[in-house]
Amino acid sequence: MLPDNRTLPGHRPDSRPDPAGIIGIVNDSAEPARKTISFAALLRDLREARSLTQQELAAAAGVSVDAVSALERGRRTQPQPHTVRALATALQLRDADRMALLSTLGRAGDAALEMPSRKLTPRTPSPPSVEVVGRDDEVAEIVAALGTTPGRLVTLTGPGGVGKTTVALAAAAVMAAERPGAVYFADLTDVTEPDDALAAVAHAAACAAGTVTGLAEHLAGTSALLVLDNLERVTACGPHLAELLTASPDTVILATSRVPLRVRREREVRIAPLGPGAAERLFGERLAAAGAPPRGRADDRAVAQLCRQADGLPLAIELLAAAAARLGPRALLERIDALRELPVAGPQDLPARQRTMAATIEWSRRMLGPAARRLLPRLSMVPGSFSLDTVDAIAAPDTADAVGALAELIEHSLVARADDTGPVTRYRLLEPVRRHAVETLEPADREHVRRGVARWALRAGREHGARIRGRGDMTAVEQVETDRHVLRLGFDHLVDTGRYDDAAELLWSVWLPLWMTGHTHEALAWTDRLHENDLSEHGRARWLVARAGSNRVAADLFTTAERAMRLAERVDDASLAAEAAIFASAAALRLEDFDGSQTLLARAEVLMKKRLDVERDVWAAVHVPIGYGDGALLRGDRAAAVRHWRAAADTAQKLGSEFSVPAVLAECAQAARGEGRLDDAAVMLAAAAELSPRQDERLRTHLAGVAAAVAADLGDVASAQWWEGVAGSEPAPDSARLDERFRELVRRAGTVSGRD
Repeated sequence: MLPDNRTLPGHRPDSRPDPAGIIGIVNDSAEPARKTISFAALLRDLREARSLTQQELAAAAGVSVDAVSALERGRRTQPQPHTVRALATALQLRDADRMALLSTLGRAGDAALEMPSRKLTPRTPSPPSVEVVGRDDEVAEIVAALGTTPGRLVTLTGPGGVGKTTVALAAAAVMAAERPGAVYFADLTDVTEPDDALAAVAHAAACAAGTVTGLAEHLAGTSALLVLDNLERVTACGPHLAELLTASPDTVILATSRVPLRVRREREVRIAPLGPGAAERLFGERLAAAGAPPRGRADDRAVAQLCRQADGLPLAIELLAAAAARLGPRALLERIDALRELPVAGPQDLPARQRTMAATIEWSRRMLGPAARRLLPRLSMVPGSFSLDTVDAIAAPDTADAVGALAELIEHSLVARADDTGPVTRYRLLEPVRRHAVETLEPADREHVRRGVARWALRAGREHGARIRGRGDMTAVEQVETDRHVLRLGFDHLVDTGRYDDAAELLWSVWLPLWMTGHTHEALAWTDRLHENDLSEHGRARWLVARAGSNRVAADLFTTAERAMRLAERVDDASLAAEAAIFASAAALRLEDFDGSQTLLARAEVLMKKRLDVERDVWAAVHVPIGYGDGALLRGDRAAAVRHWRAAADTAQKLGSEFSVPAVLAECAQAARGEGRLDDAAVMLAAAAELSPRQDERLRTHLAGVAAAVAADLGDVASAQWWEGVAGSEPAPDSARLDERFRELVRRAGTVSGRD
């Protein structure tokens, strides 16, 4: 009710408010003109004069309580005409009262005075403006979902530019044959209030009523399909749509939105970027449509790379194709990293928010909450995929709920789940999103990210290194492989900020898994960023071990490993000294210093037994017998070599380690093949096959791939093709057959090398 010290001019206890008095147009000679009352204040006074709560008025008008609250607080100052009419009807205003309420809105009130036309024209969806490429499966899924989803509400979600509207229109065209004259299209791009969404839908269906009840009555018996485009700004209208479907059992709704509506009736269908084949086909069609000359093979390769830059987003592909039609695909590819915007404007028949990828992404970014908006550009610093641990490191300490912010970015389709099968779930930004977001990163945020990643990298490197050396944990090897780009970012920051010993520790922690996954060049590049004069003795020993392990030149490897061993012994790090001795032994073997190699391996054994708990250093315990086996092989004693490798596998098993001796032998076989020692490579592969678990499909595939390469080097084309089949998708032959083929490879290699 009104405050005690305030009365409405002209208001009498036994009558309704006098609108003329309310809006202050009474102006006789005895009293000056009163100040005009706003729409917000007048609506509140009228509601309270009728003893209605906001909830009761909202229910009577068919609008949300939030809408009534926003209007009465003045937060929403330009209500839609249908909303004003609904409120006036719910308040049961007489003509004079209605005129008073509407007059406070100026022109908007004049529009509300006009009764809607009795004859409205329905709006039906147009077919897609361009040929739909690579979406047959999605269209079929949507049509099926609309026919079988209990809630009869299907929402297409996905990143901006992925083609949600195009797919929806294609699906609507299929369904139009089953629902003639009852397919309606409403574009809700410019609608910002949930209550106005229903009125826009009603208008598209040629319905004068802007309420759920009125629209349901209008659609009764028509089996209507409502195609609602761009709902992301008014997802709060979801309950209205659910209520409409309850009241109109024959109606189905197909919506597009960058985020789901989050109602129980909803079936979400995510529209993914195009695969490589479809992306390149779309690029070619858009090139041809722009009048580009026919492409050659070099252009085909450039187009494939440009499609990868677009990450399969049809809008990005279309924009790149338009630029490539003018500049040529190869020239565009050469300059793409230096271009913040493409030199050719997007199609003018697209909305302004879709004429550049930057505008499309910005449209999504503006709808984010503060935490997600802050996290997005930070994530853009990470090339490739990242884990939740990385997100925590990047977000902290000023984002309390990093997981919640990431979930919001995923919901808005700015971050996607990465396509990986590893033990840890990973995420990534689509490349166009990353390229745009990194441009918005503030310098302070950039440093914040680098510091956070460096902290995480050092901690993760220590953990992974301990798990690999201590337990032979191959899962940790895989994690270093997938996170190496993030680890590199942290390593670079440690170097750039002068934390050289920390950088050397991180390098030593991860160089071994980098070596085991074939990234020795990367590990060597890391070592080149450090200079031994900047390091303490302990840091220098770690740096030398990593450099020795990454070095391919035997003489340099031996010298480096020997220096590392001496330094490690001086700082009393027996584990590091044993590791260095094992490398020095391997280098001595390659220099054909067999006695020196044996001496160094014996030294490594002494270090392990004297100073180490062997269960904390499985890597060294297993590599000593592997080293003895390598020495026996180079001396021509294959039987002794296999005995030592079996001993290494037995040691790993005894210690309960996951360390894979066969995987190490496969890498050694690769190295022997590179040195032209095809006979030794074949022996190592045969031993690896004998020692490997038969159920390890990944290892079997790797061994078969190396065997195919060795057979090809031997000139045995038929065998190379057979091994390639085993490495591919063909069913694996039984164990006996595989063992026989490996023995054949050993005999063939021995014959060619003259060792048999």
